Amino acid sequence: MKPVEVTEELEAYMVGLLPKRDKVLARMEDEAHREGIPIVDAHEGALLRMLVHLAGAKRILELGTATGYSGIWLLHGSEGGMLTTFEVDGKRAARARANFAEAGLGKQALVLEQDAVGGLEKLQGRFDACFIDLLNSFPSEDVTRSVVELCIERLDAGALLMADNALRQGEVVKPKNQQARNVAFYNELIAKHPRLESVVIPVRDGLSVARIKD
Repeated sequence: MKPVEVTEELEAYMVGLLPKRDKVLARMEDEAHREGIPIVDAHEGALLRMLVHLAGAKRILELGTATGYSGIWLLHGSEGGMLTTFEVDGKRAARARANFAEAGLGKQALVLEQDAVGGLEKLQGRFDACFIDLLNSFPSEDVTRSVVELCIERLDAGALLMADNALRQGEVVKPKNQQARNVAFYNELIAKHPRLESVVIPVRDGLSVARIKD
């Protein structure tokens, strides 16, 4: 059977099957649409929540907070867990803190206002899940490799390493720019890494999901 093409109409249908979002998430979706803020959609958010829940993740690391939309979904799946998230943009970091607080998650979310790559090198602690929402921002393959290794070093056996934009609108098949090459490199690195088992899920712009082997 041929794969189904996920059109905007079909995507809307699948999102329509999800439970109604709370007022904070709904408002953030409207703001992102109006202001062009890059966020995962509700369909991918619900998938992140489910994956975190199934993994029993309590300590979550996120690279790329934006205004906190994906972070809220991640925390909704963690049942009292803690989120450490990096956001280099001060205004967005402030908005994220306000959104976490409004969602009743202010005490569970630590928003670090700094570059994720530099911050990772100094970050202490262990994590059960990591969500990378910066694949399109890494400047080179070397930085991509460094981020992957830094994340894996901080993840325990059985932990999840997830990344958004793993398909980059299909550009990973024949990369024509550095950003697309970085994403394709990330996918190959994850697929061949001896400590990981992985799959790319074609939801939205592609969600890479890997698990640290026991």
